[in-house]
Amino acid sequence: MNKRLKSILFTSAKVIISAAILSVLLSKVDLNKVFSLLRNINLLYFFLAALMGIVSILFISKRWQLFISGDITLSKLFSLNMIGLFFNNILPGTTGGDAVKIYYVYKKTGNGLMAAGSVFMDRYIGLANIIFIGMAAMLFGMDRLSGTGVEYFTPMVTTAFIVVSFIVFGFRLGGRFASVAKFYEYFHLYMRNYKAIALSFMLTTAAQLTAISCVYLTAVGLGVKVSVLDLLIFVPMIVLIAAVPISISGLGLREGAFVLLFKKAGIAEETALAISFGWYLSVLASSLPGFIFYLYNKADADKGDKVVEGV
Repeated sequence: MNKRLKSILFTSAKVIISAAILSVLLSKVDLNKVFSLLRNINLLYFFLAALMGIVSILFISKRWQLFISGDITLSKLFSLNMIGLFFNNILPGTTGGDAVKIYYVYKKTGNGLMAAGSVFMDRYIGLANIIFIGMAAMLFGMDRLSGTGVEYFTPMVTTAFIVVSFIVFGFRLGGRFASVAKFYEYFHLYMRNYKAIALSFMLTTAAQLTAISCVYLTAVGLGVKVSVLDLLIFVPMIVLIAAVPISISGLGLREGAFVLLFKKAGIAEETALAISFGWYLSVLASSLPGFIFYLYNKADADKGDKVVEGV
């Protein structure tokens, strides 16, 4: 089976999973109420949520800069992250934007290893921090999570992350290949940079708090009162669940997590779905400038900023 066919089958499976979960959720709610809430959302709060989404990209861009050597400005990385966000929203999955970012950093620096390695490190540290925040949220909010199944999901993900990291990086699987060996050297070099790791964790936490504020603003715009404490506990869980790569951009998983968790806070399923969809729409809105950045960077890349060398 060739790679293209595998990719098509994998993407199709993710589409089916997203569609199946959404179908089950939508069949159990009053859709008129969900759409009514969304139609009457306060646009001021909606656009504030979208603006906060852009602010979170600024934090993430600064985090990415920690793992890039060479003269690439924060503004450049911000524009590439905006492009990545845009493509993540229009391409199936959550990694299409990563490929675009690797391509432009490669064009800019001529260093394929650094381009791919920096994006991987950025993703890896970001995921590690989300897992850490999720565990902390679970410990502080165990009473709110009891009976949802999430109290088992988070430790399972944490354990899997630690075990896989230990096996892959501890034993350096595939290290006999030159390019893979160089990647491991890059990874271990930055993992020993404790200052960069600590700062990246702080930046990821700031980005997560910004995401929480986006959900809060969305809820306020819908006229829904949500406890800030509940958001601090639930949103990291929702982000972690949506990050499981079995659906299209987290669709279905995210909505199911909203319904499951917010029900514990006494919020109706229709309202939880409206908050989830409203948040997702604000993320879509915040990604739209990425298309403008894409056109600009495409023209810049076509000029050939630098002669591209082999990896």
